[in-house]
Amino acid sequence: MDALTRMLLNLTLGGSAWVLGLLLVLSLASVAVMLERAWVFYRHRFPQTSFLSDLEPLLLREQWEEAADLCRKSAALEAKVLLAGLGQVDRGREAVQEAMEAERIKVSLLLEKHLSFLGTLGANAPFIGLFGTVLGIIHAFKDLSLAEGGGGPAVMAGIAEALVATAVGLLVAIPAVVMYNLFHRRLHVVLERSRHLSQLLLTYLAPEARTPEIPLPARQAGGRR
Repeated sequence: MDALTRMLLNLTLGGSAWVLGLLLVLSLASVAVMLERAWVFYRHRFPQTSFLSDLEPLLLREQWEEAADLCRKSAALEAKVLLAGLGQVDRGREAVQEAMEAERIKVSLLLEKHLSFLGTLGANAPFIGLFGTVLGIIHAFKDLSLAEGGGGPAVMAGIAEALVATAVGLLVAIPAVVMYNLFHRRLHVVLERSRHLSQLLLTYLAPEARTPEIPLPARQAGGRR
């Protein structure tokens, strides 16, 4: 038996204790991510009603600099998207729209940070717990094979202990899934509000002047002269 096989056998026969330790570490990491994401969303909360009541009169009077100052005073990410567009007002509607879209992508990346960890943990923690349970059952049957008599109660106790790993896996996964869905919902709301502000700004911007097209027959007649 080579060294690798012996190491894997010892790991398997060691029971589910190390799996429980791994789940504990993952649980602490998920709590840290939840608290950090909750703080980010709270710090950038958006007072929509009061902000819009201050913003719309400024847009109506085309006071772009005052509207930009209003956005700078706000910590909301929606206001940052609008500020990016206000900075390009002099360059036309297309530049405004592209600037806001670029800022919206940055906001999305900021809010999605670490969410993949919660999603992955929520999907895989039950399987990690189940793996620990399987290892615990293997360990229990190993003890049964070594017991000379009265091994039944010992096996039952070992199996009961092994099932704890599955329970812990579910305990880690459920909050991770709940918070992952909650944060994604908040992300969707922030992006939709930023789109609303973008459309609001574009509505108040004067349409770009278009060069009138000369009908083809008229152009041909002018050329013959």
